[in-house]
Amino acid sequence: MTHFFDPRRLLRCSVAPLLLAAVVASPLASAQTTAVQSTRGEHHGLTDKTLQTIGATADQRAKILSIQSQARADLQAQRQANGSARLEMAQALTAPMVDSSAAEAARQKMLARMDAASQRMLQARLMIAAVLTPDQRQQLLTIEQRHRGRS
Repeated sequence: MTHFFDPRRLLRCSVAPLLLAAVVASPLASAQTTAVQSTRGEHHGLTDKTLQTIGATADQRAKILSIQSQARADLQAQRQANGSARLEMAQALTAPMVDSSAAEAARQKMLARMDAASQRMLQARLMIAAVLTPDQRQQLLTIEQRHRGRS
């Protein structure tokens, strides 16, 4: 039995799933407590209407919307930076001689950036939770559970 290197098979079996995973993971890096989707399927976090529904004061709403806005900006910058790691991974896996150490280094970069995004999302959620009362947080949980039940 002869074995030969088929770069198309490598691309199909290795690079494509990795790139797909990276693309799928990117939208997960949006800071939100309750998922409210637009027609394009993007998550925008808590809306002013949702905050009014739970009885948030004008001051609470302003603070929460500011927290979300800053988190979105931070995460957007992280997503843009992650593009270089995906490119490095693709280059390592499609090179004439596959460089496993370069692919692993790119994977480690991607994991570190996903971890940083996850930390930033948690930070935003904790900041939002600190602004709300326990009753308001419970109301948000109820709204989120109702929303997820429809999805």
